[in-house]
Amino acid sequence: MSTSTNAAQSHVGDKELEVKHFLVIDDDRGVRHFLRDFLQIQGCLCETMPDSTGVMEWLAKNPCDAIVLDLNLGHDPDEGFGILQQIRQQYANLPIVILTGAGYDENKLQTAIHDGANGYISKTIPPEELFAALMRAVKSTRH
Repeated sequence: MSTSTNAAQSHVGDKELEVKHFLVIDDDRGVRHFLRDFLQIQGCLCETMPDSTGVMEWLAKNPCDAIVLDLNLGHDPDEGFGILQQIRQQYANLPIVILTGAGYDENKLQTAIHDGANGYISKTIPPEELFAALMRAVKSTRH
């Protein structure tokens, strides 16, 4: 688990926005670090985890506005689905956005939506679009 990042409050014109807290769960270290750094630049706080170990404990102790989850975590093809279901059972209104790589399986994505994910985005889209999708998820699901 990486350390939480520091961020100042964001401003849009004269309007102050609350700082958003995100959790990124992805087994690809480069993806985790890129998203953490990008979200920091956007004025957000971001925690990253390489797998599902410790996720529920972290959520119980920390504020979180949304989760970015890669379904394919490590060698266990069901780990991403397992943690998605656990999170959804305990945090019914917490937005979860699935992050997909190249060659994604449409059936897996539909299963994830059925299991409670709020949507999915491709790892290949520009980071600004990913951020916009996260913010839409946060705005549409208040917890």
